[in-house]
Formats: sequence, structure tokens, C-alpha cells
Amino acid sequence: MTRPQRRLSAAIVVALVLALGVGACSGGDDEPADQPQSQPAGSATVSKVETVVSFGRVTGSLPRVERTRLAGQVRELVDGWTRAAYLGGDYPRRDFSTSWPGFTPGARKEAHGDRALMSNEDIGQRIDGVQARRSRVRIDVLAVRKRAVGVTARVLLGFRTSGRLERDVRVQGRLYLTRTDRAWRIFGYDMTKGTR
Repeated sequence: MTRPQRRLSAAIVVALVLALGVGACSGGDDEPADQPQSQPAGSATVSKVETVVSFGRVTGSLPRVERTRLAGQVRELVDGWTRAAYLGGDYPRRDFSTSWPGFTPGARKEAHGDRALMSNEDIGQRIDGVQARRSRVRIDVLAVRKRAVGVTARVLLGFRTSGRLERDVRVQGRLYLTRTDRAWRIFGYDMTKGTR
């Protein structure tokens, strides 16, 4: 087997392992498209902190211009989720039904089942605000023919809550991304959430 064939074979194996490894948290696109987001009346608590994006392992060749574009797309996707699920919106609140923009329908359904983990639903009624402390994303990429075909985003989000429940919260883990016709989407995850 020639060196290019070995590289392509290795890339395909990595893609298959990635896809099979997250099967429990993935789903098909057989459900309705993203629902419009609505926020309850009141003052929204939007906490701004710049998300730092870096690259981890890149399997295959990915030119600098593609890396820059990919970093921006992944940042936008992750920031959309963290704003909807943790950092944005009015507090106190109990409705977190629109907390998963950018998720595939199957992953959205899984996240809704894990809403105490994948949003602030578990503490939303006991807090009156959220202040972001840090947001980092490290991207592992599988590239074929100089194009990203699979992405794992390793996420670290830290924030402080205020109100009846004051605590430092840390959300971290992996988001598994797939490219659809229009954009990258989160099709699976392996996340943790806890206090520090």
C-alpha cells in the first residue's frame, strides 16, 4: 500500500471510529427543522466573553484559509449553543426548550432528554443572572482532500451564577460535528457539568 493510500485509509478508519463511538448520542434528520427561538419578556442576561478557538489534532491536510474558516464556523456554532443554553436569556426561568440551535434533530432530542446537563434548566429558577468567565474550544479535524469532513470540538465553558444560587459552574466535554448542505451541525456529544 502506498503512503497516500495508507493516509486515506487511516482517515477513513478515524471517521468510522468517530461515527460509531458517538452512536448513542446521535440521531437522524427525520424531525422538524429548528424551532424559532423566543425569549420571555424582561431584561435578557447576555454575558460576553470571547471564545478562544485553537486546533488540536488535524488528520489529513487542511490549508490555513480552511482552518481559519472552520474556526469561525465552529466558534459561531458553539457560541450559539452556550448562549441559548447557559449564558443568555432572562433569569429566573424554567423554559429551556430552544437551547440547542445548531443541533441535528436527533441530537436536539437527546439534549432535551439531558436538559439538566445540556442547559441551565436544573438551576434556572434559582438564579437571576449568569456571568461568563471563560470559553475555550479546541478543534480536532479529519480532513480529506484538503476539506474538513469531521470535527470534534472539545469545549470548556466556565460561568458564575447570581441570585439565590451563587456558584461557579463548569461545562466541558466533546461536541461531534457533521457537515450538512448548509453548515456544520452538532450530531452528538459527551459533556459533563459541575461546580467548582
